[in-house]
Amino acid sequence: MQLKELIQKKYIYYGLSIIFTRGLEMLVLFFAADYLSKQDYGSLEYYKKIIEVGSSFLAFGLPALIVSYTTNKQNKNYFYALSLVFAFVVSLIVAVVLGVLYLMILWVPLLFYALYFTGGITQSYLLVRRNSNVVSVYKILVSVLFYGLVFTGIRYYSVTKYGFVYPAYFLIIPGLLWSFWLLYKEQIHWNGLKRYGRLFFKLLPSSLTLVVSNFANLMFLYTDIFIINLLSAQPKIDIADYSFSLNVANMLLLVPVTLVQVDVEKMKKSAKEVPLLFRKIVILVLTASLFLVVFYKYFTAWYFTKFTDTFTLFIIILAAKIFQAFSPVFGTYMAIKRQYTLNLKINLFVLALNIILSYLLFQKYGLYGVALASALSLGLRFILFTLAYQKYKN
Repeated sequence: MQLKELIQKKYIYYGLSIIFTRGLEMLVLFFAADYLSKQDYGSLEYYKKIIEVGSSFLAFGLPALIVSYTTNKQNKNYFYALSLVFAFVVSLIVAVVLGVLYLMILWVPLLFYALYFTGGITQSYLLVRRNSNVVSVYKILVSVLFYGLVFTGIRYYSVTKYGFVYPAYFLIIPGLLWSFWLLYKEQIHWNGLKRYGRLFFKLLPSSLTLVVSNFANLMFLYTDIFIINLLSAQPKIDIADYSFSLNVANMLLLVPVTLVQVDVEKMKKSAKEVPLLFRKIVILVLTASLFLVVFYKYFTAWYFTKFTDTFTLFIIILAAKIFQAFSPVFGTYMAIKRQYTLNLKINLFVLALNIILSYLLFQKYGLYGVALASALSLGLRFILFTLAYQKYKN
């Protein structure tokens, strides 16, 4: 494969926006890891991951539905409007659960993440309604505002575990006003809402499958943290060590996220695009992995010395992330082919296996066991997705 096929303008623009936004997140997290105690940093990471997992449920699979189903201007606009309303209604139900758990403070962050943050409903709408360049600008703007507020809260106002909570309260109202303005420009009408609403609600059973599938998919990122919090004798310290390694290894996922989202329209038109895209992902992921190994080794030796003893843990987690990075192209194709139930079965089966293995291996190997469980589970998931693609590619 020629270099020019790997490095195209559309990949560069969209990829740079992802790198920039992810870079801001990493800078804030690295700052927090250095500035806060391990105990406080572990609490910050724990609440951050609750928000990310919970917002995935709140979005109800609608981002994937918008990307995979909508085909023309009208249904894109109306599906976006209906998605906003539906997500808000679901959030009211979630609010009851949060109230019972004394976590009501997380309601606004969950709603903000679901509607406006990376991978949320608005980003998916802009991707299919406009183009990846518009999404790039949107992601950069939202990230600058959000992570700027996170940094300000930690550095100047002594915010610790709620560092990723309070910024949403400042940004949710401007976000809602902007969405109303977008829809007002598109001349959304009540009759159109009723007409597309019937189709929208017919698709919700499929969307429910996407909810569980996406939730399971996201849990591959965070199951480890919840297992550690449940079983560890010093959960916040262990979460700090594991999260630090996980955050660096997760950089690898920038590759498939960039390439798959940019080329999703091509994948809708031809299954032949899938192996071509997969080859690009493999080359770039393996190259990036070598860079991350060197980066982590010297980064923890020279600066983040309190995480120096996590290098072996990082290597195991990185192996898991390599398998995870290979999977999205096949998982997205299965969504395009509307094989939602198969997608769900694969994700739920492997997630359950991951939870069982994490529980068993943690007892004997501690954090290494949890990381090894992820590597084994995600490796199996990659194999199952490739077999599914072979079955439905024609």
